[in-house]
Amino acid sequence: MVIKWSPLAIHGLEEVYDFYLNQANEAVAQRVITEIRQETRYLLIFPTIGSIHEQNGKATPYRYIIKHHHKILYTIKEDCILIAYVWDTRRNPKTLAKILKQQIDKAL
Repeated sequence: MVIKWSPLAIHGLEEVYDFYLNQANEAVAQRVITEIRQETRYLLIFPTIGSIHEQNGKATPYRYIIKHHHKILYTIKEDCILIAYVWDTRRNPKTLAKILKQQIDKAL
């Protein structure tokens, strides 16, 4: 099994990097990104370790793990773990719901 990052997840990592670059410095931004990426490696050993992500009380096809203030949303496929998005939990959750709905609609 391998870990794959969706374009949306890569974009989420870029947003995290930019945030810490502006709020702190490049070293902090790089460290946070490295820690997020390292956290996902645990999924190779324990893919179901993440909690099931719910929207409006209903389960979605995503699971998640948390690293610092970041929710790492992923799905388990036959041959890979797909990191769907990296979300700063301090942001408005309604925005996350819209993003995930768009992703689910694209997959259907």
